[in-house]
Amino acid sequence: MTPLTTPLPALPLDIARILIGGVLFFYFLNALRQGRDFSDPDGLIDHRLTTRLLPPTRISLFQPGMPGVLFRAVHLLACAAALLVVVGYHPRTAALFLFLAAVSTYRWNVLVAYLDDAMIHIFCLWLVLLPTGSTLTLPSILANGWNAAAADWLTATVPGTAPRIFLANMALVYLVAGAYKFMSPMWRDGSAMHAALRMPIARAPEFWTLRWRTPLRLVTRAALFMEPLFALIFVLPTGSLLKWPLLAGALVFHLGIALTLKIPYSNAVMLAAMVIPFGPEIMQGALGVAPPEGVAAAGLAPLEWAAIVLVALIAVNLVWEAANTGLRLRERYSSTGWDNPARALLWTVGIFQSYRLFDWVDERNYHVRFEVTAIADNGDLSPLDPDALFPRSMRHLLLQSYLVGNIWLRMSPDKLAAVRRSLLERHARRYARLHPDAGTIDVVAVVQRVTKVNLELTQGERRPLMRFTCRAGEAMVDWEG
Repeated sequence: MTPLTTPLPALPLDIARILIGGVLFFYFLNALRQGRDFSDPDGLIDHRLTTRLLPPTRISLFQPGMPGVLFRAVHLLACAAALLVVVGYHPRTAALFLFLAAVSTYRWNVLVAYLDDAMIHIFCLWLVLLPTGSTLTLPSILANGWNAAAADWLTATVPGTAPRIFLANMALVYLVAGAYKFMSPMWRDGSAMHAALRMPIARAPEFWTLRWRTPLRLVTRAALFMEPLFALIFVLPTGSLLKWPLLAGALVFHLGIALTLKIPYSNAVMLAAMVIPFGPEIMQGALGVAPPEGVAAAGLAPLEWAAIVLVALIAVNLVWEAANTGLRLRERYSSTGWDNPARALLWTVGIFQSYRLFDWVDERNYHVRFEVTAIADNGDLSPLDPDALFPRSMRHLLLQSYLVGNIWLRMSPDKLAAVRRSLLERHARRYARLHPDAGTIDVVAVVQRVTKVNLELTQGERRPLMRFTCRAGEAMVDWEG
């Protein structure tokens, strides 16, 4: 068995560094673009309320009372730090800042945190722990020229402990996410993907009508059985022929999700990580470089110990979750999980990992559309574009789920009522800022479950949400209306 500390080629790690850094740039650019709605004090989220209801979220760089310009400054600096990662200028230091920014952002906006946030911040941490930055760096090109730098890069090696622990972490993602889907009735009966694609989190939910039922049933079953097998990509030996069809399957899997669902960043970083398990094949097959002959290190560096402890805690957390949570989603999606000591420790240092991905479809398969109507003084009704009040980005959709009780964070009914009232008021205020004298607006939600017998979405229930009046850019909500 190859010793854990045996050196590995440096080049594949830095290829992954560049790819992941590029994803991080666009992730934080999107956070900068959406800051007005989600981070700012007068946005859609009452952060004083959420930090009071969920005190552990205050372990963050962001605190109530901070002006919106500071959030934009942090996200702008994060975009710059991501570019530093890409060009290889002090990438570990830049990644540490990215980790702090990502953790603070998802805790500040905990109501709209989802899979992309969970995977992005752990990849920021891995960029700190992995030995990147010895190849494919702009400073080395400027100092030595391309030819000399490239010659050095081909033979450069790095300690192998952290990369091998990273591979174990990636294998856990696929193994756990895939295995839990076998506990889902909708995944087992083949309706899960169709239901997910009919939900608002899909890019074109109206496209996936009943004519797609059979193809999507086949896709669901293929994903169910293939996803846990993707873990083999990270543990099979160099040269194994099985790695290539598994890689092809993973490419189709992640690209399919990114193209059809509003979950681009997590799928992009998982694809970028595929470079690392294929590092030996890249070096020996594509570049013709002989395997490194370095000697295994005698001991472990502090960052290597940190990588080992990180994955050990994640594994303990996953075992604890499997033993104590089952399919109780309302508990599983709590913001902290202080009843789980491993998760509590991980949360304290900035990590929130579950890896139970898309097995929520049985309990979260809601479809919601809104009917927004202007009421004239004479009583005439005029339908309005609901997207102007309730935008359709992934984070906006997550906020809207609280309006109909489809909550992702564990909270008592009184806390949920406070969050719901606050969200409705702030959505009304946002609409009034954009439509200063729109008059009286009536809002109704049409809510239904997306099941195998309701794929055509014909069983909606109308639920009045609120009525408000826009005058001079201010919104007055009539809770009795």
